[in-house]
Amino acid sequence: MKTLTGFGAAALVALGLSASGAAAETILVATEASYPPFSQTEADGSYSGFEIDLGNEVCTRIQAECEWVKQDFDGAIAALLSEKFRMIFSAMSITEERKEVADFSVPYFNVKDAFVARKGEVTTFPDDLAGKTIGGYEASAGVREYMTENYPDITFRGYQRFDQIAADMQAGRIVGALEAETPIRDFLGKPEGADFEIVHSGFCITCSGAGAMFRKGDDELRERVNAALRDIYADGTFDTIAARWFPEGMNLRADMLWDE
Repeated sequence: MKTLTGFGAAALVALGLSASGAAAETILVATEASYPPFSQTEADGSYSGFEIDLGNEVCTRIQAECEWVKQDFDGAIAALLSEKFRMIFSAMSITEERKEVADFSVPYFNVKDAFVARKGEVTTFPDDLAGKTIGGYEASAGVREYMTENYPDITFRGYQRFDQIAADMQAGRIVGALEAETPIRDFLGKPEGADFEIVHSGFCITCSGAGAMFRKGDDELRERVNAALRDIYADGTFDTIAARWFPEGMNLRADMLWDE
């Protein structure tokens, strides 16, 4: 298992101690590590991305040592419930269906969705996509239902990872994709995305934000994480972390969704 470590109060946690002098608590945290710029795997096997930086900051503030566990998105909830790790920090949209089996933190980011397609493929949306195939995350909340209800003439193909979607777009096996605007813009900014463009944006499928997920009853950890996230927003650290990974002007803040 490849890991990155989030450190608590610097000197104490460097010694493996918490502020009380006891051994630092270790928390296993799941990440997809293949969903840039939220999370990705580097050449040396380490993990990086917006959620890695934000998650490590949360761990610092709750004075815990966090080990990141790479986990495919579509199996993440089952793995959480089987106690493979204690928390999922992996762009998990908050939905009523998921809340039936697990608990969430407050939303820590919120983004709109977008359609991307090969340049010149779509002059009129969605008419020019009729009879064609686009890709998206199979496990994304409500995406297949959204396509069926709103765009029945467009065929939807589900994938487990965004790199699979990108590869099939480049190979011409699908003409485009429906995904969160942030990974799409990250893809468009790379050489492999040069032949693609956003053809429809500014909408959201769930509009409820993404949160950290916990097993039901793990209220002690959930409340600590919530307190840390509120502090990270309040002191400007959230905006500092977001600026490392996203273009200027892209707003990911989710505090407008919090219940005060």
